[in-house]
Amino acid sequence: MRAFLNPAVERHSAFRGLFTDDEYRAVEGYFGAHADVAPSPLKWLAHLAEVAGLQRVDAKDESERFGLNAFKIVGVRYALHRLGDDATGRGVVCATAGNHGRAVARVAREKSIPATVFIPRARGLAARAGQTRARRVDAMQSDGATVIDVDGTYATAVTQAAEHARQTGATLVSDTSWDGYEQIPRWIMAGYTWIFEEARTQWERAPDVVLIQGGVGGLVCAAASWFSWRFGATRPFLIACEPENAACLLASARAGSPTHVEGDLDTIMAGLRCADPSITAWPAIARGIDAFVTVDDEHVLAAMEMLSRAPDQERVDAGPSGACGAAALVALGTAPELEAVRAACRLDRSTRALIVVTEGA
Repeated sequence: MRAFLNPAVERHSAFRGLFTDDEYRAVEGYFGAHADVAPSPLKWLAHLAEVAGLQRVDAKDESERFGLNAFKIVGVRYALHRLGDDATGRGVVCATAGNHGRAVARVAREKSIPATVFIPRARGLAARAGQTRARRVDAMQSDGATVIDVDGTYATAVTQAAEHARQTGATLVSDTSWDGYEQIPRWIMAGYTWIFEEARTQWERAPDVVLIQGGVGGLVCAAASWFSWRFGATRPFLIACEPENAACLLASARAGSPTHVEGDLDTIMAGLRCADPSITAWPAIARGIDAFVTVDDEHVLAAMEMLSRAPDQERVDAGPSGACGAAALVALGTAPELEAVRAACRLDRSTRALIVVTEGA
């Protein structure tokens, strides 16, 4: 495990993250008009708080969000709303490590438009991760999506999805961005901020520390932006957590600019197996995240077990990516290599922490 305290972080009222007031109002207007769709629960995890040595741990449980088992549909649904029917008349296409594709397939089914999803093959994955991938592919196909296996990484899948969009006229719905492709990822990330707006109406008081999973950085950007916009200089201490073998955000923070991570990205946290940060997300992450930590698969498996065996009211059946924040929180309390971050965020019996369980099992 590794840790990096961000020397470039800005904790003052002038820093408000990526989004404008108008963008937040647009998000609120959309989800406020769909109040019939219940928010995801905020669960008080007393057992996890005891293990981590904290006063309280709350978990925003996204394992059943809008009929799916991951948070991604919040951003996808909002982005396709902003696109409108005319822009998606020839269908939608995306690349995925699993959950984003499921969200695109489901929203496309709801809108009666065709969807094509490019997904890296299961080559080299642990048995459990391979089984999870197979279930996700089945679910996307059940929603009517055409699923195309890709020989290569997630980045390869993104390239092929973009080429498919160019050739067919389908609309590319990506949650990562690059030069010339930034608006749709921005809408997706703006949609993610609703998760934290919901949490604000559910918690007793704001947390002191928030841990958010990495990947390309969409949810991390949403958290850095929303907490800075809502709380200014008094915002919580924000920690991005990533797989040990796929930590593109930590690498980028160390380098001071978006950085590609080499290697096979071998981890059971499939939804976080990303080699490059989103360029649209990066500026808010670079200025709004206090620390970056990594966790290994062993700690994540232990966290999944702990969450699934908690008392009924606290139980969360988390997938590997979903348990990353819980694993990082436990590791922060014990791992010597994370001591600098532990001291910086002052974890003790007075601390209230928030995690997001981004996916179910």
